[in-house]
Amino acid sequence: MRSLQTLVSPKSIAIIGASERFHQNAGRVMVNLQKSKYSGEIYLVNPNYDTISGIHCYPSVLEIKEEVDLACIIVPSKHTPEILRECVKKQVKSVIIISSGFSESGPDGINREEELKEIVKGTETAVYGPNSPGFYHFIGNWGISFSPRFEPKNFHEGSVGLISHGGSLGRAVLDANEKGLGFSYWLSPGNEMDITINDCFEFLISDPSTDTILLIIESISEEERFFRLLHQAYIKQKPVILLPIGHSKISRMAVKYHLGRNNDYSIPWDMVNHPGLVKAESIDEVVALSWLFDTYKKAAGKRTAIFSWAGATSIYLADLCDKYGIQLQPLSSELQQKMKTITGIEKSFMNPLDLTTIVYDDLSKLTTCLEVLHKSGDFDNIIVPFPFQVDYQNEVLSEQMKKLMEERDSIFIPIFMSQGYQGELAIDILKETKKPYFFHENTAIKSLSAYINYSETQRQEEEHNEKTIKSC
Repeated sequence: MRSLQTLVSPKSIAIIGASERFHQNAGRVMVNLQKSKYSGEIYLVNPNYDTISGIHCYPSVLEIKEEVDLACIIVPSKHTPEILRECVKKQVKSVIIISSGFSESGPDGINREEELKEIVKGTETAVYGPNSPGFYHFIGNWGISFSPRFEPKNFHEGSVGLISHGGSLGRAVLDANEKGLGFSYWLSPGNEMDITINDCFEFLISDPSTDTILLIIESISEEERFFRLLHQAYIKQKPVILLPIGHSKISRMAVKYHLGRNNDYSIPWDMVNHPGLVKAESIDEVVALSWLFDTYKKAAGKRTAIFSWAGATSIYLADLCDKYGIQLQPLSSELQQKMKTITGIEKSFMNPLDLTTIVYDDLSKLTTCLEVLHKSGDFDNIIVPFPFQVDYQNEVLSEQMKKLMEERDSIFIPIFMSQGYQGELAIDILKETKKPYFFHENTAIKSLSAYINYSETQRQEEEHNEKTIKSC
């Protein structure tokens, strides 16, 4: 295993290939690092400059007298072997190679990457990359990135560690940070010449700030090690959310051009069943699952209710709950009577709950019913759909939900279902909570089911272990 410690916690960083062309990748790496709260030493290396933005520029990493923990190489691929040799001679502990043009680019690139492997073979220098988009350290509020949208001041730290092959899907998920999904790290080791996905996986399993691990991966080397690590994560009660990509015939061919790796054999993930693995089928599901685990950790239970004022909507969501194995337990006779009293309607109330459009005329009936359902203690999860905009109803309901969310008696699953108007104030109100809300009902229900099932499995495991200990 290659250690990631000096990669993510370096006391000094050298940017090799730094440039004053700040609109280009090499220039942006320096600018983005300066935006960060990185507190260590930053050294710039480029023989074409004496200074960049008033900072001294060294002609070579060998000219830096102080120790260098991490070197970031962003130079043309043909110069990378020479630069890496200098890093090894300097005894740089970790090197991140952002430069592309290696095994993903054809025979010449494959040869260059093999040369890089030989250079670090048997040395203490660990290499992350090449062809890597960098990494984000949300806990430390810094990162190595050439993204023009890198804004560490807006980082919302949390407990989700993300590992992705490539930058595009990784950043698509990271954008959920703006909604409230909190991350610990984003790692993307590119072609995995030295540091691998498994090394990143093992790091997050042992990292105390990471509670949930999210994998968006094209292929896995060392499969036996991967499944061993998966079980370690399960023992540590860290759910592993997986979105596998590159499993169709045409996409396996594309992996070869993306990572320069043959992927003729793809793990049949449909057949892989491990209690610690939560499989997702879309970016939407990935974000939903991660957000639930990040916000609520382990589910309190599986008792679930649907709270609605629209009959067809409640029926539709009940179908989805049935599809994904969420049981809707009946309302108690006491709750049914309270709903009748509050609404003034003499009808049979059930779960799914349909308050009918009578609440249009008096929104206090809507909010009071939700509060009574929440405080009854009968339900661990309450699904609340917003089918469409009705005057101020959605805003009033959101305000009530926001207030009840602070009490944490139940987990709320708000679902905004309108296929047109989504610019309403109700969404902004719930955004303030930094807690999950949804725009796709299928994703919401399916993710809630997977979240509950994982938590129930862990709970049963704990109970089994306790019985075993007591019987000894």
